[in-house]
Amino acid sequence: MMGKPITNDLTWSVSRARLFRSCQRAYYYAYYGAWGGWSADAPASARLLYRLKQMKTFALWGGSIVHEVIRDALTRCAMERKPVVAADLQAHARALLRKGWVESRDRAWEQDPKRATNLFEHYYGEGRDIPREQTDALKENIYAALENFAQCDTLAEVRDLPYNCWAEIDKLDSFIGGELPADDRAPAMPLKVWCAVDLGYFDQQGVLHIIDWKTGTEHKEELRLQLACYAIYAMKKYNLPLEKITLGGVILNDGGRLSPYAVSQENLVAATDQMLKSACAMRGKLQDIAANTANEEDFEFTQNPAFCANCPYRQLCPQVGGTMPDTSFG
Repeated sequence: MMGKPITNDLTWSVSRARLFRSCQRAYYYAYYGAWGGWSADAPASARLLYRLKQMKTFALWGGSIVHEVIRDALTRCAMERKPVVAADLQAHARALLRKGWVESRDRAWEQDPKRATNLFEHYYGEGRDIPREQTDALKENIYAALENFAQCDTLAEVRDLPYNCWAEIDKLDSFIGGELPADDRAPAMPLKVWCAVDLGYFDQQGVLHIIDWKTGTEHKEELRLQLACYAIYAMKKYNLPLEKITLGGVILNDGGRLSPYAVSQENLVAATDQMLKSACAMRGKLQDIAANTANEEDFEFTQNPAFCANCPYRQLCPQVGGTMPDTSFG
């Protein structure tokens, strides 16, 4: 039985909007140039862009490891009542670090770009070794974040709850965030919004607590928008009023403190408006809205050199002197 065909549709997420704001050309590479690049039959350009899209800097790699370890620990805690021990979390992270390092060093991503780690610092390092102090700092940051998680009040509150109180553990989902208005090129259309709540649980009073683990700096405005999107998602999925939802970020590199975010109906209206305006700007760049196709030259380069310094698309971006290679990739 054939599955539903994969189509490239215009959707929205906080991360997609962030990339569009940061550099429209990088946004094009990620969501249009790389589309289909997982297939051996895809053009060489799409396969290269797809590989580059999976690349991670050290900082992003560290954050992804922390999230993976926490997700697995919470899943075991919910389903098997397994205790959460910092040393066990750190051992899991150490194994992931070693595995990812070997994959990146040995270029395993050439055969499996989606699953094998490809580190920016290896790929663009021109054969140079990564300084030991840099790798040690990454490991220590990961270990500290996991220790703070194991000791944080949020974990203490949730770990003894019955299984039916656990609602969300880092699972990708979507909701309709509103309707994009009609314009002279397209009719009105619903906007699909992607989200992945790090942790959602119901307390004994039936209040849904939504938590986002933060491994980096707490950017309050972006986190407020992200949590507002989660609130809209939860209200739709669980048929809850806003007063039955609490939202917060746990700042793992700051002792695991909970940073609560009060969200009002006015905040939700503003968040919905922001989503729709952002998606309208994305739609406005399309060559064919119905087909969701785009022309690379219609997407401007960033004017922020700091963004270019860590951009995975440096190899081919004309802004930094890169060119798309003509060679085929096997």
